[in-house]
Amino acid sequence: MYSSDSSILIFWLLTGIILIGIELFYTRSLGKKYQYILLLMGINCLLMGFYNFRYSYVPGINWQITYWIFLSFAAILWIRPMLLIKGKRNIVQDANEAQTIDDILPGKTGKVIYEGCLWQAKCEDKTITILANQTVYVMRREGNTLIVVPTDLFQM
Repeated sequence: MYSSDSSILIFWLLTGIILIGIELFYTRSLGKKYQYILLLMGINCLLMGFYNFRYSYVPGINWQITYWIFLSFAAILWIRPMLLIKGKRNIVQDANEAQTIDDILPGKTGKVIYEGCLWQAKCEDKTITILANQTVYVMRREGNTLIVVPTDLFQM
């Protein structure tokens, strides 16, 4: 049941190249739901081809396909999520304005209403005092504290 036939080597290499090519050229049409799946399957085909080239005693094609399926399934479960992780976002995406409840003194925290909830807030510029009942822009979030700037900084 052992074989190191060159046709099997060519099969694995061509299949790997075709799968990787489909992933590279048709990524947009496949959509995010299937992103990186064909790429990982193609890489595993190339690994199986390298295994066939490197070792003289390899199992039959049925066992090779079984190994390839297992490797591809494992890669899709464990490696694909790492490829899909986006960078850590510090910018608040939904709204960009908040209303101050009390004064935000230089270097101190105050309270703002942001998206209907009460938040702690600090001014980005540690020399500016923001008075109560002013509209502020939310620049980012650090933990549970919003970093804000007054709107009049941007108006001329």
